[in-house]
Amino acid sequence: MSDVIPVLLFLCLAGTFTLVPLLGPRRAQRHCREALRALQARYGFTPEPDGHQLSELSSLPPFHYGRRRRVVDPVRGAFAGLPAEVFGYTCEENGTAHWYLVAMVRLGRTLPPFEVQHEPVFTSSKVHYTWTDDRQETGVAEFDATHRAASPDERLSRTLITPGLARTLMAAPETFDLRIEGGLLVLWRRDGWSDSGALVDCCLTAVHALAQVLDLDPDQFDAPRSIPGQGG
Repeated sequence: MSDVIPVLLFLCLAGTFTLVPLLGPRRAQRHCREALRALQARYGFTPEPDGHQLSELSSLPPFHYGRRRRVVDPVRGAFAGLPAEVFGYTCEENGTAHWYLVAMVRLGRTLPPFEVQHEPVFTSSKVHYTWTDDRQETGVAEFDATHRAASPDERLSRTLITPGLARTLMAAPETFDLRIEGGLLVLWRRDGWSDSGALVDCCLTAVHALAQVLDLDPDQFDAPRSIPGQGG
């Protein structure tokens, strides 16, 4: 009997270390797909069978690494009147599936590159990523300590990277990353948002943060009313 107990403990530990890496990705997959279904049920989004192909996506985060990359369950709708597509995105790295929820909002105009990062970009011994633009501060210490805002365009930087931007994004229900790429506003969150309501609120917050450069009327949508460029 004394010999059996160590064997059982070993088997239990081995099972734990085997299952834990699998449970996280499966939970994230279920979480992302539930949010996409809820967008259809609660917010009138519709399935988009011919959604974004990976060839259309850039090599910038979160699409810059991994094998077996797939767009999953894309749906189409709008945020503040701007056409949008939301989808699950998954890739495999070192045998582990990584999941993201991604929203792409069509801005109706082309803008210079702009990004705000909260979660560190995925890197490893085989995956490298180098920032091309210097980090710029908004002047809000709490935000600047946890986010990285940058743009190569001086005029856009002066307009957007302000205390107003920081306050607007900090008022979002959950943290997320965003980037302007050409005429697209791309938002993403590793393992997805907590639910479809948080996703929608974050997308509206991001659009509102850009309202000044998009010539949008803030009354078009519900979002925190802090406008970039206001106040210190």
